[in-house]
Amino acid sequence: MNYSSPLQTLVSRRLCTCRSNTHPASLARLLSTSSRFNASNSPPAPSYGSSELLRRRYQKHRTPETDAKTERARTIKRMKVSGYGIAACTLAIIGTIALYPQDGQSGSVNAVKLDAPPSIAGALDPSSSVIEQVPTGTSTIPTFPRTIHISSDAPSSTPAAANEGTQSNVEYQLVGLGIRTVSILSIQVYVVGMYIATSDIAALQARLVHAVADPVATTLVPEEKGKLKDLLRDPERGEDVWNEIVRDAGIRTAFRIVPTRNTDFMHLRDGFVRGITARSTHFANDKNDASFQSESFGEAMGEFKSAFGGGARRKLAKGEVLLLARDGQGKMTVWEEDKNGHRVKMGTVADERVGRLLWLNYLAGKNVSSEPARQSVIEGVMDYVERPVGTVATQVV
Repeated sequence: MNYSSPLQTLVSRRLCTCRSNTHPASLARLLSTSSRFNASNSPPAPSYGSSELLRRRYQKHRTPETDAKTERARTIKRMKVSGYGIAACTLAIIGTIALYPQDGQSGSVNAVKLDAPPSIAGALDPSSSVIEQVPTGTSTIPTFPRTIHISSDAPSSTPAAANEGTQSNVEYQLVGLGIRTVSILSIQVYVVGMYIATSDIAALQARLVHAVADPVATTLVPEEKGKLKDLLRDPERGEDVWNEIVRDAGIRTAFRIVPTRNTDFMHLRDGFVRGITARSTHFANDKNDASFQSESFGEAMGEFKSAFGGGARRKLAKGEVLLLARDGQGKMTVWEEDKNGHRVKMGTVADERVGRLLWLNYLAGKNVSSEPARQSVIEGVMDYVERPVGTVATQVV
């Protein structure tokens, strides 16, 4: 049996009283303090939630309609990007063609000019061996000679030609020139110039003057010159005027063609044939000229093709010359001339209709092979009609 002292009994009773009287609020504060202590010693929890929660919250709900819209938007975006790429490539090609130097020059290619060449009515010195050169407007073929000589032993068709007898070289004067271009990029193909026999200039003067003035007139006043220029620029009336001149005037003319890049005769021939065929159809349908649908015209076209070597692809290098000459009767002769001036006869076409339609493709109509050449020829003949008939040839011979 254990006995406790009075002091021990008093202490144990006091302790029991303290334990039983502990307030719940005090216990709550103690627990709260403990929780804060534990929280301060643990890593903070993220306030934005877990990645899985975010993924589920912001994930788009896919449906067939939304998929179709998304694919359409992507397709439109790709089409726009492709369109921008095509436009950029086109601009790059145009810039390259316009700025790329040719013939080793460091500058850009000269722009095509529609200005007529200087007046051909200026006096020339017959004793001079230097042939005057006329600018063409392109650095590839920079100049054309103002005069050329073509051999001809055809029967005389005009009084002027009869006075020349059978001399081997007939002088021709430049009337106008221009550049033929193709495609929307205006790629230069060749430079073409029209020439007329010096002694036949008077016949051309008379035809042009009488087209707008009295039959007795020998020159045109400024007002009449304006009428003639408008007449020659008109697609229908201008074609009628040139058609009569080329067909009936007995004037010897020639076209000098110099390619700006290497080509071949078949390529040039095919272009000529397309132009002649289109013009013959126009005359047959719109002007009721059945002669261009005859069998003889088809045979003449065969002669024209043979003059260019048939089906053989003979080369014509850049800077070499293709010369198409038409005599007073309309017979056309095809010449090839190298860079040294050596000329070779390729063939002839006796039927005047072939050469006439080919000439008209450069001189008149709604569509011409070279609009700069046509405008230049018109400006060139204006120099003729402002002088009395016969005086131009006197000055240049």
